[in-house]
Amino acid sequence: MKSLNVEREGFMKTGERIKIILIIVFCVLLDVFLHMLTAPYGTIPDNPALSVISQMIGVEATASFWALLAFSVVAFVYWRIRDDIPGKNVGKGMRYGTVVASLWFLGMLEGVSLFGNPIIKEVIVGLSDAIPVFLMCLLLSLVSTAKDSVHYQATLFPRQTCKVISLFAVQFLAGRYIAYSTGAIKSGIHDMPLETFAWTLLVGIAIGSSFVLLGNYRHAKSMIHRAGRFSFLIFGMNWAVFLVFMPILFSGYTTDVFIRIVLDTTLVMIASCWTNNNVKK
Repeated sequence: MKSLNVEREGFMKTGERIKIILIIVFCVLLDVFLHMLTAPYGTIPDNPALSVISQMIGVEATASFWALLAFSVVAFVYWRIRDDIPGKNVGKGMRYGTVVASLWFLGMLEGVSLFGNPIIKEVIVGLSDAIPVFLMCLLLSLVSTAKDSVHYQATLFPRQTCKVISLFAVQFLAGRYIAYSTGAIKSGIHDMPLETFAWTLLVGIAIGSSFVLLGNYRHAKSMIHRAGRFSFLIFGMNWAVFLVFMPILFSGYTTDVFIRIVLDTTLVMIASCWTNNNVKK
C-alpha cells in the first residue's frame, strides 16, 4: 500500500510538471502573439545595435527566448512561495499575478521618460506582457492545491499599510534619484523631470503594495530571511528577468541594467528590513 501511494504521488508530481510546462508554453505563445498584434506600437529604434544573440538568431527569436526565460522564472518563484502567499488557490495566483504584472507594466513605462517614447505605445506594449503573465499566475494556482495561508493573512490597519507603502516609495525614490543625479544609471531627469519623478514614485508605491499584498511581514522566519526572501526572490528575480530584456536583445545596456538590478534590489532589501522590524506581528 505504501509503495502504491509513493507511485501515485510520483505520478501526480510528474503530471503537475507537465501541466506547468504546458501553461508556461501557452502563455509565452500568447505573449508572442499579442506582441505581433501590437507590432505597429513597438518602440524598437531603427537600425539598433543588436546583441550577439540577436545577430545570431534574429530579433524575433531572441525576444521569444526572453519570453520563455522570463515566464519560467516567474513560474519558478511562484512555486517556491505559493504556500506562504495569503489566501487560497486562485486567490494566491491573483495576488502574485497582480504583483508581477504591475511591476512589468510599470517597468515598460520607464521608456517614456528614458527614451521619450509615446506613453500610449508603452501602455499597449506593456499590456502585451502584463496580461499573459497575470493569466499564467492564475493558471498555475489551479494546478495544485497549495497550503492555505490563513495564518499569514495580512492584518495591517489602513494607517499601517500606508506607512509601509510610503516607506518603500520614499526609499526607492531617494535611492534612484541619487543614482540619477550621479549618472550611475541613465535617466530622463534633465530632459523629462516630471515624467521621471512620476514613474519612480509609482514604482516605489507598487513595490510597497506588493510587500503588503503578499503578506511578507507575516512570514514566520527571521527578519533577515523575510527581507531577503522578498527582496531577492520575489522582487529581485521578477524585476531582474524583466530588465534583462534590453541587454539580451541589444548591445550597450549590460552595465546599466546590472547596476539597476543591484541598486533596486538593495533599496528594497533596506526597506524590507526596516518594515519587518517595525510592523506589528
